[in-house]
Amino acid sequence: MRFVSGISLFILSFATSVLADVVFSVDFENRAVGLYTNKMAQEDFPKKAGVSSWYAMEQNGGQNAKIVQDDEEHGMVLQLKYPKGCVGPNDEGERPACAGQVKQPLNVSAEEMWVAYDIQFEPGFEFVKGGKLPGLCGGECYTGGNRPSVGDGWSARIMWRANGAVVQYLYFVDQASTYGDDAKWNLGETAEQKHFVPGKWHRVVTRVVMNSVSTEGTGDKNGIVQSWFDGELALDLDTLRLRDFQDQKIDEFYLSTFHGGDDDTWAPSTDVFVRYDNFVVSTDSIPVANAKPGVSDEGSTAIKSTLLNGKAGDCVGNRIGKRSALRPGETPKYFKNEKDFNAKGQQQ
Repeated sequence: MRFVSGISLFILSFATSVLADVVFSVDFENRAVGLYTNKMAQEDFPKKAGVSSWYAMEQNGGQNAKIVQDDEEHGMVLQLKYPKGCVGPNDEGERPACAGQVKQPLNVSAEEMWVAYDIQFEPGFEFVKGGKLPGLCGGECYTGGNRPSVGDGWSARIMWRANGAVVQYLYFVDQASTYGDDAKWNLGETAEQKHFVPGKWHRVVTRVVMNSVSTEGTGDKNGIVQSWFDGELALDLDTLRLRDFQDQKIDEFYLSTFHGGDDDTWAPSTDVFVRYDNFVVSTDSIPVANAKPGVSDEGSTAIKSTLLNGKAGDCVGNRIGKRSALRPGETPKYFKNEKDFNAKGQQQ
């Protein structure tokens, strides 16, 4: 009994520590099937008090955002509609607004943050030329062709390109393009470009670490952006100048999703849909594989269920691939999956 009690205390202590790292998590299990309103988004994606934000979940007459029932693994999920002819986040003349938007100043700012979510492009989705997906940003959160001239802001969203190709879409002080730089997700054993597959659930995870600032006003080129696609490291950048000033941190989550681009050549020819689930933002590692793998037969306690379901950025992230991108003196501490957690976590 003493041994069991000790293990329980360890798990409880570990879970408490893990929960402290989570900035927010949303799995939509608190919602019923039906429209997803701005009020619901404000409750699920709470913003820092007194800071400007916006919630645009009632676009296109309130028909763009709904909660729907998915399979047993995912349960309730957010379904966003990208109407026929939509381009961009706003209504413009006869052109409808795509999907929905949440610009959420976070309750904490940090030097390092992780963001993860599950995403499924429904069967028949038209990728056309590309579109935006959620990610992290900081400072002025530059987007939309407003590129930084000094390091006072940046953004690291995801984009789908033609045929579902996945890229990181980066705004930062040294970017080469006016409308953000593409960084292809093409690491891994085969070094092939990663693609979203309609009808399949994918898990995307991005880690951002701010660059150091040796001289105030001139940042060092050692900022990190790493991304995982279905558990495999797909992007590994470590030479980015995201800031020139030490007080600039990672401080916003930007659920920004639409086709575009800014003209009709980006628009879908019919209504298309994307499903989202298991949003997590954390200051420490979060699962890079499926967020809801289920609980093993060994000890299905509520604590363990919380850890393994990815509600708290459990220590089952990982660094894999050819290079770990560790800073000097930084210790690898992330595990890839439940098996590694069970084998290693209980030995600590």
